[in-house]
Amino acid sequence: MQNLSFDKTKMKVSMPLPLSVLTLGADRFKAAPEIKGVTDDAKLRETASEFEAIFIQQMLKTMRESSFESDLLPKSEGEKMFQSLLDEQYAKISAKSGSLGLGEMIYQQLKTNLDK
Repeated sequence: MQNLSFDKTKMKVSMPLPLSVLTLGADRFKAAPEIKGVTDDAKLRETASEFEAIFIQQMLKTMRESSFESDLLPKSEGEKMFQSLLDEQYAKISAKSGSLGLGEMIYQQLKTNLDK
């Protein structure tokens, strides 16, 4: 019988970060003037899009909590985590597509302050 070894250094697992972790990293925008080649306009547009993604994720979370579910087959912790990560990806895709339009509205509203 052959022993199999597992080398963690050769295997990379790429998991998307939950939006809660991404929002904690929002302080990086305070240091944004140090970034070269990125205009304030681009940073504002990206921030507005990220806010839209957070809003959509919260909307999906609230929708799922208010739906009627049977207790016959309770959800496992893994299924709850998967659903949360899936909702996060749905929110990012929706925000990136701009279909809701919230990010663009926020951008247009805050752009007037940027021009001053």
